[in-house]
Amino acid sequence: MSASDPKSWFGPLPGHPEARVVSWIVLGAALIGSVFSLVRGFQGQTFLGRPLGGDFVQFYTVGRILNQYPPERIYDLDLEVRLQHEFAAGTDRDQILVFGSAPYVGLVFRPFARLSYAPAYLAWLAFSLVLYSAGVLLLLGAAPYPAPLKTTGFLLAVSFTPFLIESWIGGQISVLAFFAMAAFVFCRSRRRRFVAGLALALALFKPTLIAIPILMLLCGRRWRMLAGVVVGAAALALTSIAMVGIKGCEAWLEALRLYGRLATGPAAALRRTKYVDIGSFVQLLCGTGPLTRVLAVVGAIAGVAMLAIAWMRSASWNAPSRDLLWAATLAAALVCNVYTPIYDTILVVPAVALAAGVTLTRSADREALGGRLVLIYVVPWVTQLLAEFLRFQPLTLVLGGFAWWALSVARRDAGGEAYVNGHRAHE
Repeated sequence: MSASDPKSWFGPLPGHPEARVVSWIVLGAALIGSVFSLVRGFQGQTFLGRPLGGDFVQFYTVGRILNQYPPERIYDLDLEVRLQHEFAAGTDRDQILVFGSAPYVGLVFRPFARLSYAPAYLAWLAFSLVLYSAGVLLLLGAAPYPAPLKTTGFLLAVSFTPFLIESWIGGQISVLAFFAMAAFVFCRSRRRRFVAGLALALALFKPTLIAIPILMLLCGRRWRMLAGVVVGAAALALTSIAMVGIKGCEAWLEALRLYGRLATGPAAALRRTKYVDIGSFVQLLCGTGPLTRVLAVVGAIAGVAMLAIAWMRSASWNAPSRDLLWAATLAAALVCNVYTPIYDTILVVPAVALAAGVTLTRSADREALGGRLVLIYVVPWVTQLLAEFLRFQPLTLVLGGFAWWALSVARRDAGGEAYVNGHRAHE
C-alpha cells in the first residue's frame, strides 16, 4: 500500500454514519458553549476570558457610528476603541480591534446596531448561521451529489470548527465572503459567467481573500467573469464613496496599509498562532528576520506562479479539470497570502465541494479526497494548540497539500475531452 493512499494514514476512512455522528457531537458541544457564553454575556460577564461576541463588537461599533456619527468616522480608531470598550463589558482595556473592511460592509450592521449590544449579537448569530447554511446549500446544488452525500456534506460544513467557533461564535464576518464565493461557484456551474463575476466581487471588502482568484481569471483570460468582477467592484466603490466620501475611502486604504504593516511585521504584532498564511507559518517555525521574510515571499510567489502557469494553459482543459483548478486556486489563496486568519479558512469549503463534485465517479480520487477531507476537518481542532506550544501550524500544510493534490489531478486529466455529458467546460 503506497504512502499516498489515505488508508495507509488513517485505516478505513469513516463513512456517512461516522461523519454524521461526529458532526452532531461537535454541533452539540458548540451549542452548549454558545449558551454559556450568552448567559454570562447577558449578565455582563466574560466566558473563558472572552467578552460576549468576540470580534463582533468592532462591526457593531461600525454600525453604531453609521447610525449616530458622521459616516467617515468608521475608521476613526480613537472613536472605535472607546465605543468598543463601552459596548462589550469585560473587554481588555488594551484590546484594539481595527476595522479594515471596505465601507459598504458597514451597511450590513446598521440594522443590528439599532439594538443594544447583547441582543444584536444574538441576532447576528441567527443571521450568520442562516447565511452560511444558504451558502452551503448553494454549493451542494452546484453538482449532482446524491442525497446521502448532501446530508453528510451539510453537517460537516456547518460543524467545521473554523466556522462554528472562530467565525460564528467568534463574531467574525467571513460568512459574507463565504456566501459570495458559494454564489460564485453556483453561478459558474450554471455557466452564468458574468453573474459569477458579480458574486465574486461581493467579497472585495477583504481584498486579500480574492486577489489571487481574480489574478488567475486574468491569467486564464476569463474575460466575461472579469467583466462581472469589474462591474461589481465599480458598483461597490460608488456605494462606498456615497456612504463615507472620498476621505472615508482614503481612511480605508490607510487601514489596509496598517494591516499590511502588521501582517509583514514582527511575529509579536499579530497572534500568529491564529493565522495560516505562509508568512505566519514561516515566522512561527523560524522566528523573525530578513531570511524569514525572504522564505515566505519566495514560497508565496512559487505557489502563485504554479497556479498562473496552469491557468494560462487551461483554455482547452475539460470541465472536471477546470473545477479542480478552481479548487486548487481557492485553497492556495489561503496559503499564498499575507494575511489569513483561521476564520477565513471556511473558504476551503467551496474548494472541497468543487473537488467532491469531480471525484463522485472516480473511486481512487474519491478516496484520496476523503483522506484530505479528514485532515481538513480534524486538524483545526488542534492546530492553534500546536502552533502555540510547538511553533508549528499544521493547517497551513494541510491546505497547501490539498491545493497541490487538486492541481496535480487537474493537470493529469487535462488532456481529456472538452465536453462532459454533452456540455462544454464552465468557462
